[in-house]
Amino acid sequence: MALVLPTLTAFTTSRLTAILTAKTQADFTAAFDALFARNLNVVYNGKQLSREQYQAQLLGQSSAAVEEQGASVSVQGQLEVPGNEGQISGIVGLFYSSLVDSRFLVFGAPAESKVTSSFNATIQATEPRPPSNPRIRGYFDPRRIVTVNQIATDQALHVTIPTTSINSTSPGVTTKNFALPQGPFGAPFGPGPVRLGPTETNAVPETFPGDGEFGALPPLIPGETIGKESNTKA
Repeated sequence: MALVLPTLTAFTTSRLTAILTAKTQADFTAAFDALFARNLNVVYNGKQLSREQYQAQLLGQSSAAVEEQGASVSVQGQLEVPGNEGQISGIVGLFYSSLVDSRFLVFGAPAESKVTSSFNATIQATEPRPPSNPRIRGYFDPRRIVTVNQIATDQALHVTIPTTSINSTSPGVTTKNFALPQGPFGAPFGPGPVRLGPTETNAVPETFPGDGEFGALPPLIPGETIGKESNTKA
């Protein structure tokens, strides 16, 4: 019965995830060699890198790094173009993000960083078939990535400090009341209570002089009337 290899996308996704989530450097190296060919052409963020330089770059983004303790990978998009021989070769494009937890703590919680990446790879069958061994079970996959063009950004996530974590009862936190300095007239500087006078606390409706609601009536001039025209010559 013919053995059906995983698709190019499944091959790339599973082995790249194994690289980034490896717990030890030995596991990281084994996973890296299982995905990338010995003769590897790499362009990372527009710069040509050697295989060793690229391996160090991915190591710093994985949980196998000295300062990291865990990582998770999420693939948001994927695309593959098989070659002339089907799934044995082709081109794969991935868009993924990984969250990496640091061993260092910030206010009791591990610092976290996020790597967002566009990963494009060319896959070919480069590995020779090893001698058959009846004691070893499993399938042999000759495919390896021979060319990588990757764009990635590394962002340190902000740490939110809960307000309840900082109070007067927290260890190492002391509080002290400070008195305001004395002013030149005996009262301390700074805001204080506002005291209103008796005329303000017992306010009464204000009245205007005169008989009118809004003031005194206008003076009357002989020969004129208010509101009507008057002919004094009539």
